[in-house]
Amino acid sequence: MNINAKYFGSVSYEDSDSIHIINGLIGFESHTDYLPIPFQDEDDSLISLQCLDDEKLSFILMNPFGIFPDYAPTLSIQDLRELGADSAEDISYYVISVIRDSVAESTVNLKAPLVVNALNRKAKQVILDQPEYTFRHTLGDMTQKED
Repeated sequence: MNINAKYFGSVSYEDSDSIHIINGLIGFESHTDYLPIPFQDEDDSLISLQCLDDEKLSFILMNPFGIFPDYAPTLSIQDLRELGADSAEDISYYVISVIRDSVAESTVNLKAPLVVNALNRKAKQVILDQPEYTFRHTLGDMTQKED
């Protein structure tokens, strides 16, 4: 199959490459099937999450551990069950990013990560019950904390 991806043009993919987001993303609940496309081959640090039923809809995802090494999201047992995961080791986390002209002003949503079970390609956006995370963490602030 092919899709005209927002950032990549025509992209070939198999059904097994797509992920199904349970209940969709917040604000985009009717869109549940997406194709994750890494910006660099085999590197999950920056991904375009391309909607399969709306070619204009795409999100930029980041691997949160590359930018925020102390990130420690906690999932409920119900979340793990919905994802069909036996343990937290079966899943990967990604955060939705808003990229600005200045990278320092770009933000990531650490409060509501996209959690993916790569074994069955099910995903879910989870709102964490952890007050230390917000919906808009500025990348510039995170870089300053590391210095």
